[in-house]
Amino acid sequence: MRFLFFLSVSLLSCSNDPQAVKEFIETGKNLPIEKIKEAEMLHTENGVLKVKIVANTIKRFKDIHPQLVFSNGVEVVFYNDTGLVKSVLKALNASIDEFNNIMVASNNVVLTSSEAKKLETEELIWDQNKNKIYTDKRVIITTATEVIEGDGFNSNPDFSQYSISKINGTFNFKTTND
Repeated sequence: MRFLFFLSVSLLSCSNDPQAVKEFIETGKNLPIEKIKEAEMLHTENGVLKVKIVANTIKRFKDIHPQLVFSNGVEVVFYNDTGLVKSVLKALNASIDEFNNIMVASNNVVLTSSEAKKLETEELIWDQNKNKIYTDKRVIITTATEVIEGDGFNSNPDFSQYSISKINGTFNFKTTND
């Protein structure tokens, strides 16, 4: 008698609602496979530190388009071949397309060079394969003597050589007295 009771309970408890299963699978499609709090990632080339990324939250997605998503603050430090800091990029959010090696930093983006130049924008893209940082958004660049504004920016990661599109601002032109 007890056997029949347990058999009937187990058969009844093994049924699944197909709609509930479908909803569970649908909601799980966009979930990260990893979530890391207060993380630091290091990128080296031939044993030399090139980039350090510090983030409050990192989520890794491995669906159709693998990516890392950084939120609640991210800092990217670029180093030269001797280990000195070339530039520092800070933003509230960023994402890295792991397939194409492209990082998009967004929301209050600030790039500061070791020469005290500062770039401010709402979005900045770093293409690691092309070794280029760029945006088509509004930018403000502040140096010791100038404030330059424009719509569009292109630079190397250390922010030592850059160009600005649709430029305007306050410029300091040095003149020589002969």
